[in-house]
Amino acid sequence: MRTTTFMAAAMALAAVVGGVLPTATATAATASEVRARSSAQLFGAGQYVSPTSEAAKSAAALRTSDPAGAAAAAAIARWPVATWLGEWTTGSTLTKTITAATDGAAATGTTAVLVTYAIPDRDCGGYSAGGFDEASYDAWVDQIVRLVAGKRVAVVVEPDSLAMLGDPRCTAALGQQRSRILAREVAAFTAAGVPAYLDAGNSNWVQPATMAARLDAAGVRSARGFFTNVANYYPTAREQAYAERVSALTGGSHYVIDTSRNGTGWRGTWCNAPGAGLGTSPRVVTDGTGLDALLWVKTPGASDGTCNGGPAAGKWYSAYAQALVANGVLGTATPTTAPVGRIDQVVPGSTRRVTIRGWAFDRDAPTTPVTVSVTVGRSTVGRFAAAAARSDVARAHGVGPAHGYARTIAVPTGKRTLCVTATGLGAGGDTALGCRTVTVR
Repeated sequence: MRTTTFMAAAMALAAVVGGVLPTATATAATASEVRARSSAQLFGAGQYVSPTSEAAKSAAALRTSDPAGAAAAAAIARWPVATWLGEWTTGSTLTKTITAATDGAAATGTTAVLVTYAIPDRDCGGYSAGGFDEASYDAWVDQIVRLVAGKRVAVVVEPDSLAMLGDPRCTAALGQQRSRILAREVAAFTAAGVPAYLDAGNSNWVQPATMAARLDAAGVRSARGFFTNVANYYPTAREQAYAERVSALTGGSHYVIDTSRNGTGWRGTWCNAPGAGLGTSPRVVTDGTGLDALLWVKTPGASDGTCNGGPAAGKWYSAYAQALVANGVLGTATPTTAPVGRIDQVVPGSTRRVTIRGWAFDRDAPTTPVTVSVTVGRSTVGRFAAAAARSDVARAHGVGPAHGYARTIAVPTGKRTLCVTATGLGAGGDTALGCRTVTVR
């Protein structure tokens, strides 16, 4: 993957309020409200780290066959990366994917970053060709809007969709369709109170004035703003200088920059560029400019396409992931994370006994069992290590097999609510895994 007017956007917003807005939202948010929020209000403690990211799954899959590749994937998995949505995520799969991200973000005080990537004639027939037809796309977006309304989420809308319009393969009619589709989409997210960012290419692709005109046609003034450098390699300072010019031309739009692979700068090609490295780690920015955050939008390690030895676009490219990690310039210390885990089952047993099962681990020390505490009211009724074999957790998260717990504990009779907490092993703090109410004999 390489990296018409305000009135039209306002009309799209009105349409959304009338028909697309989720019924759970009492009143529609306005663009001025969404634009007025601070970056700290929008992103909280930062970008959400998914325990089931593509990097985490690759780390688990490569553990035996490619240890070096598994180690690189695990290193990438410690950082937050956006969740990409496309024609491969529809129906119940779309619901599960978004719910997992937004629930995880809510539990950690972070913000899930989603990417929509299914616009009609995506990539204008390039390596990442695909997408829905317009009617299917609109319906798909409506489902996403219903799922994210009122949640801790930001949406990166259709990378390359606007910057690529200068390509000869993208017709004028396609440009008009994209403006219409995108204006409707960002208006829907805004009405749902969700910050959405439109495509502004990168500092070496489209001139700021031209880019600003395309953004205006696609409704940027009814959105939070725009993004730059997705899946590309240009240095952050250069991207910010470019983005500030575009912001000034689009009514002070805010923006985010993808730094996932810009650690060593431009490497002569956009496609699996040799010598590239991981860039500045994701972080919220409060420097007084239009920059909201540095994000990892592109999945580091996912191929750009069948170029420079890579597999098909989107497939994991282990050798490239290893090079990105080796060449990384993260600009910060090793990340700290809170434990991840789940309560699988709480079952009353014999008199005043309850059996509780689940799993937990902490990526700050993935081979060390975490301590799990169980409380009833203000009383701690159990404390033990999550050190039992759980091969399913090992496969899903790539952290080794010894992270399960199954313990029978004494609990007073009556209707009791048991709450479970996993104690962090690093500086990331503890994680409340949830509560279950049972009747104890």
